[in-house]
Amino acid sequence: MSNSNNAQNTPKTYDASDVADIYSEASEFTEWLSTMIGQIRKESNEIKAKLSLYYKVDDCHFYTIDKLLDLSEFMADGRVADFERLHKEYKQEWEVNKKAVTL
Repeated sequence: MSNSNNAQNTPKTYDASDVADIYSEASEFTEWLSTMIGQIRKESNEIKAKLSLYYKVDDCHFYTIDKLLDLSEFMADGRVADFERLHKEYKQEWEVNKKAVTL
């Protein structure tokens, strides 16, 4: 067998720095998602206001979409907090490991 085949079978190793980077990126992505949800809510409110003004459509017709936006916002904000916390934990672990290696 060739060495290239063995190289493909060798497991990759990751350290806390790699995991911290992943959580940082996940946090940023989820913040973007939260921003999109906020914009959708703004657009929805503008549509509701116009429909109410011109066609006398009551807000109760938007209950489901409002609740879905609430739930989506809650979930996105919760994940941002989780991802930020995990990013900090793994970054601290990496810093400790980095110091231990240099000693």
